[in-house]
Amino acid sequence: MVQGSSDQTIGTTQGQLVLIPAAECSLSAGAPLRSPTPRQLKRIAGLALIVFGVTACAVLAGWMWHSSRRDAIAALSRQCKKLSVQERWADLATASAEWSRLEPGLADPWLFRAEAAKELKDWNTVVASLDRVPRTDSRCPNALVQKAAAEFEFLNRPLDGVKTCDELLAIEPRVLIAHKQTVFFHAMTLQRAEMVRRIRQAIRVRRESPESYVYLVSASWLYGGSVYRHNTRWLEGDPDNETYQVARALQVYGTQAKTDPEHAAEFEHIPPAEELLKKYPHNLEVVAYFLNRSITDGELERVQELLQLIPKDQAEGDARFWRARAWCEDTAGNVEQAEASLRRAFQLDPYWWQIHFQLHDLMRRRGKLEESAKFLEIYKASKDLSTTIMSLNQSIDALDEQKFCHSLLELSKLVGDDEVSQVLSERLSPD
Repeated sequence: MVQGSSDQTIGTTQGQLVLIPAAECSLSAGAPLRSPTPRQLKRIAGLALIVFGVTACAVLAGWMWHSSRRDAIAALSRQCKKLSVQERWADLATASAEWSRLEPGLADPWLFRAEAAKELKDWNTVVASLDRVPRTDSRCPNALVQKAAAEFEFLNRPLDGVKTCDELLAIEPRVLIAHKQTVFFHAMTLQRAEMVRRIRQAIRVRRESPESYVYLVSASWLYGGSVYRHNTRWLEGDPDNETYQVARALQVYGTQAKTDPEHAAEFEHIPPAEELLKKYPHNLEVVAYFLNRSITDGELERVQELLQLIPKDQAEGDARFWRARAWCEDTAGNVEQAEASLRRAFQLDPYWWQIHFQLHDLMRRRGKLEESAKFLEIYKASKDLSTTIMSLNQSIDALDEQKFCHSLLELSKLVGDDEVSQVLSERLSPD
């Protein structure tokens, strides 16, 4: 429609142009409004009724769907509880899977799925189901404990187990088993700095286990008797893992099993130490092993060469490298610098008996007899504890915990480790 003269509008009728008076089509202010005809009112009422009917049907359908869904969920809940009691694990797996599809944000269906999968030894489903338990649910910490256990024990995925434990500790920092598992893993893989960090973390929340103190005292020198066995198993799931390869080999070197005629054939798959160094020339543990061996053999140049292999940021935080520096400095006649290096080693590892003896000897040679006597007393206490640890062989179960903790309490006071002495005093208190 187009505008014609001021009082007319051009329209069309069956393709022909016609003129319509403007007054009849104007919507301007003051224009008269016509009342709807009865026919128009009937049409409007019909349309309103249709709209109302469609809306009512939609509301009813929605209500019926929600009602049906609620009924289905309630039925599945009852069914899962019944199947669990009856120990019908395959049926429980099916029912809980359907329930988890309908209510993925609820913990219960996932817990039932995990229960069924555990009995069916479907460990991947166990882990996947427990991972879906909402972190706000009160049962989540226990679910994560079970998830970590499956990852460590059945799936042979210890790195995933460590991550799960860390997630658990972020939610609940006082779960003993999470601290225990992660400390043990890092002890067995010879990740010493991380092991000590985790032991200290457990001590601060009073959730350290007795073996944690064994690992703390022997942090710089222990190669546990079960290192070989555990890393062999972990290598089955991760054969190219450098950490596992190194830890397993070093435990063999430390026991001299590879050179023992009776057992050498059992360890033919372990490369000679020099080959391992060539393969991993910057590995902290491999270089530390050679440092200790070269110091024992009096090879000054070799020790100096080895010290250059490790990145400075790693070496700065490791007592073994400060001890090696001190040995080089002492050998070169720089006793003042040697003392500074030994003191730094002592700060990093206050329980290492070798550091205590070297400080005692150096202080004696420097005429600092009072300090020499102090470090001799510390050395005697730390050496006794170290001898106890070395006598445990492959099992820590033989440890006399009460006696060990009393001895460690005295040593912790001697070395000024207030954190450890305070916790041990609390634990050993008769009250």
